[in-house]
Amino acid sequence: MTTMRKRLIATALFVGAAATISGCSSGEEPSPVDTSASPDPSQDATTTEWGKGDYMKAMKRLDRAVHDGDADLVDEGYPYLMEGLNRTFPTPGNRPYRLDISCAAPGTYELTLRLKRGAASQDWAVTCNDHEADRLNLPATNEPFTATIAAPDTKTTGIIHWQLNTIHKDAVEDCPDDIMGCDT
Repeated sequence: MTTMRKRLIATALFVGAAATISGCSSGEEPSPVDTSASPDPSQDATTTEWGKGDYMKAMKRLDRAVHDGDADLVDEGYPYLMEGLNRTFPTPGNRPYRLDISCAAPGTYELTLRLKRGAASQDWAVTCNDHEADRLNLPATNEPFTATIAAPDTKTTGIIHWQLNTIHKDAVEDCPDDIMGCDT
């Protein structure tokens, strides 16, 4: 069994146990923290109760969404949506980095991700329940960057999946620095 599979299984067991213990599903509609993205008509926004199986399915789907055989994994995480994300990442070395991020949450269509390095910051919309992760490029520097997603409220169920990867310089698509902007 590969190390990645072991980590995925261990994380799935942890997520399932925590969801069962915390009773995180309330049956209430999530608060309107999500931005103005149009709702996905294929999803019933009133279905906000998630059980252990829902989290495990979401983790597998999110893992497939960020999978890239050409990227080298540096770190990854699966925070609960109700906890949000507030993490600082060091980016040393010569190879550029890429933050792959996605989310799965019933009734939530978009979250705002803020990337910040020094005085520069940029907000990005992360689409939930999508089959592809959002990929943001970050150059290697001695100054770390911070990724933040505000927790909508304590009653919103769902999960965020992020991966920090290093990539080859020729694999950088579009903008080389999604914090400073494309003209840097």
